[in-house]
Amino acid sequence: MADSKILVIYYSRTGRTRRLAQRLAELLQADIEEMDCPRYRLGFFGWWRYLRAGFDSVKGNLPPAATLKRNPADYDLVLLGTPIWTSYPSLPLRAYLESKPDMPRSIAAFLTYSGQSEPDKAFDMMAEMLGKPIDHCLAIQEEKGELPDMEAKAAHFAKELQNVS
Repeated sequence: MADSKILVIYYSRTGRTRRLAQRLAELLQADIEEMDCPRYRLGFFGWWRYLRAGFDSVKGNLPPAATLKRNPADYDLVLLGTPIWTSYPSLPLRAYLESKPDMPRSIAAFLTYSGQSEPDKAFDMMAEMLGKPIDHCLAIQEEKGELPDMEAKAAHFAKELQNVS
């Protein structure tokens, strides 16, 4: 997508998805927008908020949708990034998608996840909520709190996106 206007939208609770989002934005020379969700922030009540996130994810209890500064419809390509929670995209991203934001034709997605989750299920849910297919997907499985080979995988994904005409 040479000379395309690209936006990276993501949610990150622990910082792993944030690191991947920032790297992709750098590689693609994209604008970047982080979703904020005070309901699940780390901090003094971090353990409680972790449990609440899992419970809410299983029950589908969505928080208020994030408000973004940028309009995704103003871009040629939007990348959506999120961790997987209990086999699904994080609740803040699901709430945002549930709000039916105006999106461009081209959508890509990236996920970070632990061993118990399958990324295909999360990608499928995102596509269903968007009402359109996700053109390109990247999933990186966490190991011991890190994203192995993140740099190489991000570079390969960015190159794939840049080669799309």
